[in-house]
Amino acid sequence: MVSQLNLDVGRTDEMSRYGRTSIYPRMQSLLPNDRRETLDLVNYGLAMVDDELDSSSNPLGHLRDIQQIFQQSYLGSSVRASTPTEQAVIDLDYALRVLSSAPFLHFTDKAIGRHTYKEVLNFWEIEKRNFQRRWKVLGKTDLDEINLGIGALVASQFLYILDSPRVFNEFTQLAKAYGLAVKLADNLCDFRDDIQKGFVNIPQENIHHVGGISVKDRRVTQIEPERIALSAEYIDCEHQKIEQAFAYADRLMLFARARRPIWNRKLDERLYLFGRFCQSWLRQAREFVDVETK
Repeated sequence: MVSQLNLDVGRTDEMSRYGRTSIYPRMQSLLPNDRRETLDLVNYGLAMVDDELDSSSNPLGHLRDIQQIFQQSYLGSSVRASTPTEQAVIDLDYALRVLSSAPFLHFTDKAIGRHTYKEVLNFWEIEKRNFQRRWKVLGKTDLDEINLGIGALVASQFLYILDSPRVFNEFTQLAKAYGLAVKLADNLCDFRDDIQKGFVNIPQENIHHVGGISVKDRRVTQIEPERIALSAEYIDCEHQKIEQAFAYADRLMLFARARRPIWNRKLDERLYLFGRFCQSWLRQAREFVDVETK
């Protein structure tokens, strides 16, 4: 089982501060053992990969190595882990293969394993694009596409482990809605750290709202860390966008919960807690806005 202690200290502190470390175990406790371990590995194991990539001098090369381990292990090849992160990736593969192939499981459980495997690979593909845009300032269309892709793929992994969709595109819509809302909130709260790592999550059309950086030909040429700031106008605009995104996602969630049978309270509570888990980023964004604009 992956431990939170394997994660970056800043990440674990944030998880605790905004209630994620209390919501997540409640959500996890409602799952059968095989799904519980899979969710744990998706949540913590993939976060360990993210932390390593963020600190890597060659993130694209490191990501290719992780992908290779992931794909080889899923196909049943014997792969030896050299780090705790690689072991978490191998353990995730094993958990997904169990879900995909166990003869006693319902076909929906088997689909969860296959679907999650594909979604992890899709997530890492868009992460490649994310690393390739370091120190670049993208236009709104390209940046929105990356934000939606990253957010939706992470949310989708959670949703399919928690339950199965009841109607066509139910989880696709929920994942896009919550995924985008969480990603926008995360971008706003972490904009200083992100910029210093080379990820400018403010589009070219709004780059004039950012202080402390110099941009030429859509590339960041200089950073003054102590002067990095966003205008109050941009913060207010993004805050409104985040509030609207969460309100839309919450409406979709009400419809999804209404489709669950009333005699199976676990299914309803799983989705309810997933919504609460996502809303912790909304609370974080509200706190950020209060601090930055007072």
